[in-house]
Amino acid sequence: MSLSKSPSMQRANQQMSRIDLGDDTSTVDNKLLALPYGIEVPIDTALNMDCVDLYQSMQMEQHDYVSPGSFSPGAAYLPYRRYLVDWMSDVGEQCNLHNTTVHCSILFLDKIFRSNHIPREKWQLLATACISVAAKYEEAEEHCPPIPDLLALTKLRDVGHTSLSFRNEGELEVLRYLGWRLRAIPALHVIGYYLSKGAIFVNDTWEDRPLIEKIPKYVRKYAEFFSNLTLQEYSFQAYLPTHLAAAILLASRVALHLCPRWRPELVALTGYEESDIIDCFNKVWSYYEEQFPGHGSRSISPRSVSQHDAQQQVTSHAQQFTRDCPTSHFNHHS
Repeated sequence: MSLSKSPSMQRANQQMSRIDLGDDTSTVDNKLLALPYGIEVPIDTALNMDCVDLYQSMQMEQHDYVSPGSFSPGAAYLPYRRYLVDWMSDVGEQCNLHNTTVHCSILFLDKIFRSNHIPREKWQLLATACISVAAKYEEAEEHCPPIPDLLALTKLRDVGHTSLSFRNEGELEVLRYLGWRLRAIPALHVIGYYLSKGAIFVNDTWEDRPLIEKIPKYVRKYAEFFSNLTLQEYSFQAYLPTHLAAAILLASRVALHLCPRWRPELVALTGYEESDIIDCFNKVWSYYEEQFPGHGSRSISPRSVSQHDAQQQVTSHAQQFTRDCPTSHFNHHS
């Protein structure tokens, strides 16, 4: 199905057309929509731009890295993918990179590894290069890790790599594989848009009570947690990032017992009805319960899973990847 004919894009385009044309019906509908909760200054006002244009751009370009058409469940690297993801996440944390940068670097790696036969002895080099290229594209220049520091951190320096060899055999190789197209759209980018526009509303309730000031922060924590969790499992790349992000937003509201769990304002925001995303939501929720048994059946603070338990998982898988990967130089950094 072409993007222009997808249900979510059709709804978003129809909504924007009505607003732009000043349709009387749209004006009545807009009066019925509740105001976002916890947003003091609308993001459009803060940035002095219409951010819906940004969302439509993400919808159009998200296919470059993730789409049902490029989904490759038989790719040879997948048995090791989760360990690679956790290792790269650990490196990104050590380099103080934004979480979105790490997510983009992993989309870089997935695009390269699912479409090419990459010898295992090059996995560490290309994974590190994906992190470096993503940082240069996503981060401010002063936040990019210096190459000598990155080589020391990942132990690539110990096996003879220099800044020059890393650039030629690592970064330039990644750029060639990616065709120099570096705008990756992970679900976490889309979640940031949804939350900035407002994904909680003044007449929502929390466990049948009025909202409290901390709820927006908890929704953000849950959304980031679910984004990190689904990044570990390649099967979620069968869904478009906007689709997965909407399902993650639904999961975050369900986890906090917000009512209603989906609403017309969220359809207007995301372009998805609940029925469009229910299968993806069920998969997200099942994976959540599988990884953290018992958590899905009760309302909790996301800190109890997203900080201690999740970090233990990352460390465990990074260490296991070090043990299992059949390359002598893939040593876990300190």
